[in-house]
Amino acid sequence: MTTPSHTARDAAPPTVLVFGGAGYLGSVLTGQLLEAGYRVRVFDRLLFGEEALAGLRTYPNLEMIQADMRDRQRVMDALQGVAAVILLAALVGDAACDRDPQETREINYVATVAIAEACAAQGIPRFLFASTDSAYGIQEGVLTEEASLKPISLYACLKAEAERKILALTSEPFAPCVLRMATIYGLSPRMRFDLIVNILTMHAATRGTCTVYGGKQWRPLVHVADAARAYILALGAPADLVRGHIFNVGSNEQNYQIYQLGDIVKRTLPGITVETTDVPPDLRDYHVSFDKIHRMFGYRVSYSVEDGVREMYQAILMRQIEDPFAARYRNA
Repeated sequence: MTTPSHTARDAAPPTVLVFGGAGYLGSVLTGQLLEAGYRVRVFDRLLFGEEALAGLRTYPNLEMIQADMRDRQRVMDALQGVAAVILLAALVGDAACDRDPQETREINYVATVAIAEACAAQGIPRFLFASTDSAYGIQEGVLTEEASLKPISLYACLKAEAERKILALTSEPFAPCVLRMATIYGLSPRMRFDLIVNILTMHAATRGTCTVYGGKQWRPLVHVADAARAYILALGAPADLVRGHIFNVGSNEQNYQIYQLGDIVKRTLPGITVETTDVPPDLRDYHVSFDKIHRMFGYRVSYSVEDGVREMYQAILMRQIEDPFAARYRNA
């Protein structure tokens, strides 16, 4: 797919359809796409409202569709005239997924695969699917994209199933690409405080103390702005570089053991107390290689965990986020 900067001066910019474009990652990505010169069509249920896109309303190239991705007719209408589809939309997080497993399967697998099949049938050339590194489950060693998947949650199991179905659609005219995301952190217009670095920072800012559960498990991390930028690169890359490929999204330097995150918060925010308990509520343990996305796209992250901690801490102290304990800042 040709990026807007490479199109003819009089050509209309390509339209990118983003399912979940008002979410935690989606709202950041939507802004980056608009800044890059794309036309963006956001398809989102707006479960958490449309406030996340409020700062982008002045962009004439932004279109908003409030609908459920299970509504086939609305999906088919939304696909008209688009050059690429990015599918971020899903029920995310173990608590949200476990609350209604049937609905989770309908959204995270059935509707997801149906959208990919519709894109393939309509000849939409570029399809980017947001998956998760948590599909690696519990494994030793440094895991590349060729490592086996051993998901231990419903969310990760359905992502792994959807990956297989989507990649099986690969053809010369249809270039699906899977981006397996590291655990995301950092400020977003649709903020979440149910992610590990964000939780620790929020508790540090509101209570002066935070608790690290477990400690030895490995977890790869990536700032939300860096995560979004991976989709921009995948959109602009030649089709042969993305067709049927899987990319882990993150950086080798931001593979951390959980206890190290507590150390980072304590070091970054002097005066904060960090407590540790040996009871891990989350058993996932995986150390991931990000060599492939660096080698093929030249991808490098711009933010460190320390950067993310500082920006979130300041946003809470400056009351840019009025009540970080509010339900809208959690997926379940």
